[in-house]
Amino acid sequence: MHLFGLTNEQFEVFVLMFLRVSSMLFLFPIFSSPQIPRQLRLGLGGLLTFVIFRSVPAPHLDGGAFELLVGGAAQVLLGVIVGFVASLIFTGIQFAGELIDLQIGFAIANVINPQTQQNITIIGELQLALATLIFLATNSHYLLIEGIAGSFKLLPLPYINLDPSVAGNLSLFFAQSFLIVFKIAAPVVVALFLTNVSLAFMARVAPQMNVFVIGLPIQVAVGLTMMAISLPLLASIGPEIFQGVALQMDTVMRGLRPAPP
Repeated sequence: MHLFGLTNEQFEVFVLMFLRVSSMLFLFPIFSSPQIPRQLRLGLGGLLTFVIFRSVPAPHLDGGAFELLVGGAAQVLLGVIVGFVASLIFTGIQFAGELIDLQIGFAIANVINPQTQQNITIIGELQLALATLIFLATNSHYLLIEGIAGSFKLLPLPYINLDPSVAGNLSLFFAQSFLIVFKIAAPVVVALFLTNVSLAFMARVAPQMNVFVIGLPIQVAVGLTMMAISLPLLASIGPEIFQGVALQMDTVMRGLRPAPP
């Protein structure tokens, strides 16, 4: 039987590849946005699978439908793990903006994030939008596509190995995303902390002064000024951060590679 010009074995390989590619695209930054319809993401997954299909060595599947089902579940799990790793950076950048909002006093005002359809703070959305633009401007999305194509050489079909080192690597990458949060938010948060300390001293020196009335405008002015000054920091460390995403994906996939027979 030939379907779309493919033999049964080739069609099974195509299905496994499609499951891996589509699972990654549904969680990768930019591609996972709800603004991109599911049909388009599935179509893009099918297109990428078609492009790299001939370059992937065909595995030997002799276990019938059960082996195909287990292999498909393994590809979906692989896509979810790698996609989660790739999305950690953007989550950290958004959290850095939310920390700044909390210190300035903007946390009371929320907006809808078009990518996650959730309420986030104003500066959190601004930081996420800037990170997205830098991500696209530096062609870092090509790294994700290259990672998808290279995954089939690094981690051949159809199975994966859940090595204990994978959990350790995920914890490490999660901690590294928090380090990025501090790098981005530290200038503004430290400046606002010093501002609050100064206001506290003023309240002690001049108790008749209403610190709550004058404190909020001062906090907003200091916060926005420091954010404008430190904004180029995101542009300078952005490419390096996105390069690190590719390395993290590579590390995770090496940990999932089955041991040689």
